[in-house]
Amino acid sequence: MSWIRGLSNLFAVLTLTVLSGVGHAATPRDPARTREIPKFTIPDVVPGAGYERFMVIGDWGTGRPDQYKVAEAMAIRAKAEPIDFILTVGDNFYEDGVSSVNDPQWKTKFEDVYTDPALQLPIYPSLGNHDHRGNTMAQVEYSKRNKNWRMPAPYYTFTRTLSDETVVQYFAIDSDPIHRLRGNFVDQLVWLDAELAKSVARWKIVYGHHPLYSHGIHGNSDTMIAQLSSLFVKHKIDVYLCGHDHTLEMFKPIDGVHHVVTGGGAGPERAYDVKWTDESYYAATLGGFTVLRVGRAEIVVEFVRLDGKTEYAHTIRKD
Repeated sequence: MSWIRGLSNLFAVLTLTVLSGVGHAATPRDPARTREIPKFTIPDVVPGAGYERFMVIGDWGTGRPDQYKVAEAMAIRAKAEPIDFILTVGDNFYEDGVSSVNDPQWKTKFEDVYTDPALQLPIYPSLGNHDHRGNTMAQVEYSKRNKNWRMPAPYYTFTRTLSDETVVQYFAIDSDPIHRLRGNFVDQLVWLDAELAKSVARWKIVYGHHPLYSHGIHGNSDTMIAQLSSLFVKHKIDVYLCGHDHTLEMFKPIDGVHHVVTGGGAGPERAYDVKWTDESYYAATLGGFTVLRVGRAEIVVEFVRLDGKTEYAHTIRKD
């Protein structure tokens, strides 16, 4: 059966080759346009409770008009309700990362795109496979150039404490070495295990580029599952945020972990196909991003489209 697997892999490579171009042979069908969106409610804010909201964008750095469309939607949303910071789940610069802190792409694909005052927020990036084609340390060093760009290392952790003393800890991983089983991936896994073990946060949120599970063209990653799934379960992380597939998707919990794909940051032009199955809470394509509201009792995950409005939201509760 190895020859069948080989043909399948060849087909995937050819598909990705077509999709990696500026345009696509065909516009993906958006399952969120062809089926009824499940009904949802967003819990009211409790007076006196602590909350933070943050945006997550992935697969975004093209510098092309559709990236601007997503940025405009982000600004609309940020003006409608306060946003505290932004996470990225990689592929910050297509096609080949950046060469240095002086690379002109910093201006054309980042600084000139997210110019709205509502988006002048702390940004906590992670790296994608396209970023690894360039100088990844330049993205770390850029933190000294731009006060909003906060990337102390290729993988790192930071903690936010809400006004009611609820502690939320974020873990940015560099998934490309893990996915490819090369470089420093073992050291990184040891680091992640240790950091998760000593965390006293009420909520633990991990984010990186490659999915463990996806209904997009890349599909599930056996390597990512083998390296990270047991670690996530062992330390009871709450959410894993990722991209790589240029889609929006949320799985029903897998071993207690919520997996969210948010790779629509470059808009419809770079969109991939995605399937909505019985394993899905939601699946969509053609661009967008996510907004997460974190409080002591729940995390609300909102999927926002190019009009700046929430198309679907899911609440993760913790008693």
